[in-house]
Amino acid sequence: MAPPALQTSSSVLSTSSTAEKVAEVSDQKEIEAIWKEVHNKVIELAGGDPKRVQTTLDINSVLQYIDNVQQSDKKKSEKYGLFKSVVNRTLQCINTVGGIVADGASTVFAPAGMCYNALTFVIQAWQGYEGIFENLAELLEKCTEFLERLESYEGRMDARLRRVAVQNLRLFVEICDRTIRLRKKHSKFLAFTKQLFLNDNGITDLLGMMDRLNAKESLLVNAQTYKLVSDSAGDIKLMLDGQKEQKKEQEAKKWRTTIVKALGFPPNMLDNDGEPIPNWQRAFDARKNTLVDETGKWILEHEDFLEWTKSSSPNKPVMVLRGKNGSGKTSMMANTLRYLRKMNRAGPTSRAVIAYFFMEGEKRKTDDEDASSLLELVSRTLLWQIFTAYEAMTKTVYQILEKSPDFDSSVDLWQQLFVDNKERMNPDTTFFLFIDGLDRELVPLFQKLTSVTDNKKPRIFLTARPEMISELLEQDEGIKFDSIPIAEYNADDIEKYIIYRMDNMPILKDPSRPGISEWRGKILETLRYKCDGDYFKLNTSLNALAKVDLVDDINEVLADADKTRADQIDAEIRRLNNIRTIKEIEEINEIIQWIEAGRRWFEVDMMEALLSVKHRRNSVVQAPAPVLPLTRRKTGFTDIESTTQESAPVTMTISLLPFAQKLAEKYPIFGVTDSGYVDWRASEIKDRIPSKGLERDVGLDLARSGPQVIQESELAIVRHFLNNVCPPDLYERFEFDQFFKAKLGAKHKEYICLDPDNANIKIALTCLVILTEEELRNKTKLRRYAMYWLLDHMQDVDLSAADRELKAQVGPLLVKLFTEECGIDSMFWVFDLSVSINTWDLDEYIDLREARCEWLYSMSGMQEISRWLHDSSVTKYIKEDPGASLVEAVKAPSANLHEVVLSYAAKHMATHLFRRVEFLPRQFWCACWFIRGYLSRLNSEKSSQMPSKPEDYREPNSPGFEEFEGREFTLDQIKEIEAWAATALDKTNDTPEQQSSWEIHGALLTFQLCRSEEGVAEIYQARAQKAVDLNPKNWHACHFLSKQPNTSNENAIELLSRARKDIDSIRGGNDEWINDSANSSLLARITLDLGDRLWDLGKDYPLAARTHRESLKYDYVHFKDYTKVLTRYQNSSAWPELIAFVEELNRTSETWAAYFDELVNEFVVVLTADEDLNILAQAADATKRWDVIEAFFTLAVDMGIQQEAHDLLFLLRDGFAKTLEHAADGAQQDKVIVIQEMALEDIKLHRSDSLSRHPIDNMTNALARTYLDKAFQPNLPIERVDYYGSLIANLLPEPEASDGNDLWANTITVCCLIRYHHKRNSESKLARGWIDKIMREIIELLSDEDDDNDDSAYWLLARLLTTIEDTKNTRIAWTLRNMIQREALTKWEKWVAKSANEVPATPNGTIINGAITNGATTNGTTTNGTITNGTPKLTNGFASKGTEYTGSQSGSSTPRQIDQNGNRSRPASEAGEATDAASVDGGPIQPTWLVSCDGCYKQWTVMDQPLYTCADCLGVIQLDKDCHAQLLKGELKKKRFECKKEHTFMEIPHLDMNLFEGMPKGSVPLPDSKDKAKRWITLDEWKGELRKLYLDTNGDGVAKENGVQA
Repeated sequence: MAPPALQTSSSVLSTSSTAEKVAEVSDQKEIEAIWKEVHNKVIELAGGDPKRVQTTLDINSVLQYIDNVQQSDKKKSEKYGLFKSVVNRTLQCINTVGGIVADGASTVFAPAGMCYNALTFVIQAWQGYEGIFENLAELLEKCTEFLERLESYEGRMDARLRRVAVQNLRLFVEICDRTIRLRKKHSKFLAFTKQLFLNDNGITDLLGMMDRLNAKESLLVNAQTYKLVSDSAGDIKLMLDGQKEQKKEQEAKKWRTTIVKALGFPPNMLDNDGEPIPNWQRAFDARKNTLVDETGKWILEHEDFLEWTKSSSPNKPVMVLRGKNGSGKTSMMANTLRYLRKMNRAGPTSRAVIAYFFMEGEKRKTDDEDASSLLELVSRTLLWQIFTAYEAMTKTVYQILEKSPDFDSSVDLWQQLFVDNKERMNPDTTFFLFIDGLDRELVPLFQKLTSVTDNKKPRIFLTARPEMISELLEQDEGIKFDSIPIAEYNADDIEKYIIYRMDNMPILKDPSRPGISEWRGKILETLRYKCDGDYFKLNTSLNALAKVDLVDDINEVLADADKTRADQIDAEIRRLNNIRTIKEIEEINEIIQWIEAGRRWFEVDMMEALLSVKHRRNSVVQAPAPVLPLTRRKTGFTDIESTTQESAPVTMTISLLPFAQKLAEKYPIFGVTDSGYVDWRASEIKDRIPSKGLERDVGLDLARSGPQVIQESELAIVRHFLNNVCPPDLYERFEFDQFFKAKLGAKHKEYICLDPDNANIKIALTCLVILTEEELRNKTKLRRYAMYWLLDHMQDVDLSAADRELKAQVGPLLVKLFTEECGIDSMFWVFDLSVSINTWDLDEYIDLREARCEWLYSMSGMQEISRWLHDSSVTKYIKEDPGASLVEAVKAPSANLHEVVLSYAAKHMATHLFRRVEFLPRQFWCACWFIRGYLSRLNSEKSSQMPSKPEDYREPNSPGFEEFEGREFTLDQIKEIEAWAATALDKTNDTPEQQSSWEIHGALLTFQLCRSEEGVAEIYQARAQKAVDLNPKNWHACHFLSKQPNTSNENAIELLSRARKDIDSIRGGNDEWINDSANSSLLARITLDLGDRLWDLGKDYPLAARTHRESLKYDYVHFKDYTKVLTRYQNSSAWPELIAFVEELNRTSETWAAYFDELVNEFVVVLTADEDLNILAQAADATKRWDVIEAFFTLAVDMGIQQEAHDLLFLLRDGFAKTLEHAADGAQQDKVIVIQEMALEDIKLHRSDSLSRHPIDNMTNALARTYLDKAFQPNLPIERVDYYGSLIANLLPEPEASDGNDLWANTITVCCLIRYHHKRNSESKLARGWIDKIMREIIELLSDEDDDNDDSAYWLLARLLTTIEDTKNTRIAWTLRNMIQREALTKWEKWVAKSANEVPATPNGTIINGAITNGATTNGTTTNGTITNGTPKLTNGFASKGTEYTGSQSGSSTPRQIDQNGNRSRPASEAGEATDAASVDGGPIQPTWLVSCDGCYKQWTVMDQPLYTCADCLGVIQLDKDCHAQLLKGELKKKRFECKKEHTFMEIPHLDMNLFEGMPKGSVPLPDSKDKAKRWITLDEWKGELRKLYLDTNGDGVAKENGVQA
């Protein structure tokens, strides 16, 4: 249970009072007395012989004693490994706690040593009994649960807490005593039942005493915290409010996660926060960016549309925008959405929930991993937007799912979660659903939504072709709809579009030039008339006009403008066939191939890279490339080209023209979609493309769009005529015969066509080329696609119809893929070595796992190889080994395909495992996963039991996943893998050096993959020692031994120094040695670890620091290790050494690129995460060397820009800004602003699904506060004030365009905007909209049946009302927050008293029958955690001791209080909340503090004195009377405290219980009421007043009273 709130005392200062010192001396004497008792008890356990008590006993001695006991047992205990691990943890706890006691005591008896002795006596007493290890492990785990809590207070205990610690150790010794006594009780038993010790009443009683001591410890910690903070304002690590602050956020996260699961979003559609990737938003944004200004406004005046939007219950809830293909329906829907979301009131209610779905944004490949139907896709997209629009809706959906998580269909999902949801009936909310496109699959959904019998039907907006309306809607009488024919209303839009396009054409954009105005008029009239609203025809003509400048050409384009769409497409294809070169036509056909047969949609850069594969293969000489070692391979966040050899760059593109421009200018049949993918410009184009190989009389006529074929007989006639009329020399000069030959060969010319028979084999061929050529496979995106989809494309090839030559090309590449190192590694080996393991798990690991599932574990891949190699065309060019023997073996009737095909790969994995210097866990996993699976397939019995399908191995809950993809290996499995590898690699002939290398590989393998196995430490340490014995110059083994925790600093230094000396000797005679990357990285790691050990030894810090810096000179980068180095320096305040290390690190910046992910996540984020202990800022301030820190960040930012790693770049800039913020006196503020602006702008332009929104929200809020402060600097020109106001506005989305999270995440930014306009008394539609949204959310929270979220509503309301200086209602909100706290505290105090069998007097303000009665109000001081019979004594619990954060922190406790800007993602309902997630024994949760003074850190659970809250600080800052007075005098000096005496303050009242006397339930107190007869009003009356003030508007959309004018 969390500690109770304690009454603060204003007399507490940073120095102890005399009374405190007397108490401390008394406590110290008690500690020493207790410890003497413990010492005597241990002597008693030793049989009364003090000599049996070993005064020098340490942890290693105890563990060695246990080993000896185990070895003497006849039967090896299976639980021994677990027992030893538990003992080790227990001893570590005892060591720490004992050290705490010893530091503060004058005892000569080592506390930890006494406990060690007691434990050895227990083991000695029970030695030889079966089950001893299991039962003792259970007992020790229980003890450790209590002891390990005390570890966190190391170095921070006062005497009272030390007394608790020593009492815990005494109880541990008592438990040991009781356990030994229990031995006599069971002297006749040879075996135990489970939990023998834990079932013993005596031991249970002792453990209960430990539990009660920990309850006391909780109280004392809370009391001590305030004193600690007073002593050191920066040291606030003991604050326990973190759990409380995160509770609300975690709860909201749980709701949303549950909804995501219920809606069935596939994993590939979720971002790193587990929430859906908003493709709908991207599609809308992309379409919105193409809209021409002022278009589409006609719909806002359309009578049917107005009825549909504004009517409280429209007769026809479905509105259909009708038009043929290409009429602009999708753009018009985007326009409608844009206008509707901008409206102050979109519907008849104060809130409009608008959800939408664009077919373009959710376009799927038929072979996409997501096999959802269109109805499922539309349903989850719309429902997610609806369910997360506001909190009340999110919560009700979660509650429904808790009761009924199963659904029969998508329609049933709508029924249970939306139609039957009480929130749908919310009178303040209207639901609008926009769907771009009508499909038969969606009709049941429309029937369900329109069949609702009440007047709260959702309003549905559709776009549809006339024939679809007739076929699907007009036939269903149940769906009532209106339709608007777009062609009758959008003439003005078309005109604006044509003018917009002409304004951007060089030949037409300047109407002042002579004749241009007339030509513009002619073009406008011609296109408007001839294209007849068809945007495809319109764009075809306009695109053609953009490329010509001659009058005749312009007239020709205009003449063709009225051709049918099919005619225009045919003409375009024919034109391309005639004017494009053969290579260009081949490229067009390859684009067609990827669009039609590719398994994904490709963005422009990916399509260009795919096309370049064929070009490169044809143009680059195929020569074997040297294999680069894969130790710490530099394959960072982006593709990094090898720098090991200098060579001329080989371009991966076909032409120097940007590919997007080439598509637009040279290949106009293609386009780039709103989502950024390459696709047909119009779906009809595909239908006009002929298929390759079709005869002229079958299917499409090639004459329509292909090459014009001339017959021999026709040429004979022309030749005869020319011979008769032309002299022979003239005939020859014109080269007529060559021309005729070209015409005859036209039928063999390459032309634009579909090639369905060969599309998949061509793609498979490209994949094989990528995987088997080293330079290509190093292109991450190419390799990932090839390895993931190769099998899929191969399976879709019809070998009987595919081109024989293409099949023949595939054969040798297949052999190469499975027999050569490049291909094997491309498919099965890890490349991303420089990213964090979390990044790797979410990225490369998934593709590698899929490759193993398809080709190794299942039969799919092997069966496909067999199918291909049984085709004679495929094996045509396979003439030599190993290919020839492989083909022969595959064709053998009884072949084990896995053994035949994968034997080379398995041997290569063994080489990685035992012969290469590749020691990362992910490398060990990949090799061992492969070999384990391979050996299973070689075992016929095991193989027969393995599933045949890949899907049985993919997911964590699938049958084969845990068995084959689990990361824990048993020692037996490792032994089997090693034994096979030894045979495969012919280990028998190894030299001693090779044997030594093998041993260290085995040691590291065991260490990484089997560390939880019993006795494993002895095994890998013994193997490492054997490696050193075999080869003293095995520096990897020396290094590994030096890293072991049981290796002392002195021994580690001796090992590492010897290794360095030997290496230096080698380098002296071989200058090339250090140029090997593996050698250089080993030397760097040895040097770095030597520096660590020297530092930990503490004898020569300068030498240790120099050694650390020396490690940076070698070819090794590991930022995680560098973080540990700097943390060592910070702990010793070695700031000059820290700056020197960073300065040296800057000099090596050319090596960072490959490890940029690690630089950001493992270095910058870690070092800058702590708001008050920013290591880099501390060092820069202490040494005045900000130049070094800025240089580091500048170098890193430049690298991020170069790599276009936008997510990481944002986190890097965030760390840079946080570091500069800590500069003394805010000297770096201007730089901070620039950095934050750049970071937000960059991430806005490159939105990502992998970056969490929290750091973005926090930075946005911080920047908004900065802008607000700057806007009201003295004597600032008005244009600068306006400028800062616009900057604040630019940080926010439109209120209706934001989801439910935006309101809470951006509270600070929203309040900054509102405060800005309030202070200026200026109008702002944006600010007005946000006030509406906030107030609606608050009223929703106060109107639901959930009382737990009321305090969240009051917190948010207080923020808003403070910002706009609504004093009356701010004071009401704070009074209600206080009352919630008071009720929760009363409830908790009664439960505490009851649990201790005490019935306290009725506390003040007890609630009786829904009314509140008042007792005598006291403002006395709570006793400092005094315990009587285990019960905390509290009076009113008004104040607690502790602090929130230093600086200008929020005094109002809320969840996730992030920084001095008051950033929070959600407020907590503090009333009834505690630091623990749940209360003990089902009791109420203890309330924690409500508010603190940001000046002196006093805290109040319930306010017993008035405080002042700052309106200019947006309600973030609260001060008590004394601190407020100091601020006004200019005497409140605090670091990073931004509140000023010129700011506007409001007084918030203390809790006056007189207000509540006789007040009915459901009422609101009026603290400022002058009328004693009207001390309260009903909650509904108060909400009505808030509505009148902030929601009700006049006809112009202006609030009647308070707030910001619109």
